[in-house]
Amino acid sequence: MSIKYLAAPLLLIAGYAHAGDVEVEQYTYQTQLDIAQVLRTEVAPSPVCKVTDAVLTYRDSAGELRKLGYRTLSEACKSEN
Repeated sequence: MSIKYLAAPLLLIAGYAHAGDVEVEQYTYQTQLDIAQVLRTEVAPSPVCKVTDAVLTYRDSAGELRKLGYRTLSEACKSEN
């Protein structure tokens, strides 16, 4: 097996491991967004429909890993009318 086939997954795993070190910036209306690639979104679980916290992990146009915290409706709201 070629080393190039092993290197890509290892770099991807290293990038996700490094994501834990990134401080979460809280979104405001003045936040200047520079999102080149979304890596992951995490929404706090809730059994009822309510406003909850979420974190968007992404890379900006310079390739820097960033996290953005924001408020959103919980997943439970999708099944309620």
